[in-house]
Amino acid sequence: MKNKYAFSSKFTQKFRKSPMTNKHSVPFVQMARDVIDQSDIVLEVIDARFIDKTRNPELENDVRKKGKKLVFVLMKADLIEVKELKFNYDLTQIQPYALFSAVGRIGRARLREMLAIEASRLKKRKVMIGVVGYPNTGKSSLINALVGGKRAGTSPHAGFTTSLKKVRFRDGIYILDSPGVITGGEENSINERIVKKQIEVGAKDYHKAKYPDIVLNEIMKEEPKIFDRFYDVDSGGEIDVLLEELGRRWNFLKKGGEVDTDRVARRVLKDWQEGKIVRKKD
Repeated sequence: MKNKYAFSSKFTQKFRKSPMTNKHSVPFVQMARDVIDQSDIVLEVIDARFIDKTRNPELENDVRKKGKKLVFVLMKADLIEVKELKFNYDLTQIQPYALFSAVGRIGRARLREMLAIEASRLKKRKVMIGVVGYPNTGKSSLINALVGGKRAGTSPHAGFTTSLKKVRFRDGIYILDSPGVITGGEENSINERIVKKQIEVGAKDYHKAKYPDIVLNEIMKEEPKIFDRFYDVDSGGEIDVLLEELGRRWNFLKKGGEVDTDRVARRVLKDWQEGKIVRKKD
């Protein structure tokens, strides 16, 4: 049975009759197949902060079954402690890989060299490099950094890229960009754990979160002081205290002076998804 994928896009919702059907996602499923089929080398773009959460095992298996070279690119490397990552995560699971950040172009030279070597091994006059991954992992930013210029559109919002785009990397080598891909079983899931993960990693925008405070609370369970450090508050690991203090600081109040916790939570999620809040273990 062929694997099926669904693409996340803020533009696709108006074409769907029901969020529980994938009837109108057929064109996007075909895009995923086209990227893999047309590519000789496939870059799976992963958020370095959430390696396992932003990997797509189904897609990886599909790439390998079709005999394509798979390279893992760990984006947003500027938002992690690299030494800590190498100590705590078995990177042999994702070989070959490259740590990368469009900010300061971390890893740019190494990845460009890696791609040039892999392309030369194919001994083809025209080599296609496909770029796939979860929404908002930084695929378009990666392409722009590699080719040197704004060739692919970027946005902090998930679902910005909605079609296939081909750009020239160097003579005879082209990069194929694609919309963010979410495994079909997760695309319209209402499972709290899956929804939380998608919002946490930025696969779904902060403004679409049904309960943004719950998502923040789950993040705080993993790293209690992460928001306290960034906003210079002392919440004691309590989400209610965090939202109350920030709400009054930002004057996000309802009539009667009550803090608009939903608005505050979405503002914090926005900072989180835009990469302003850096993970750093105590």
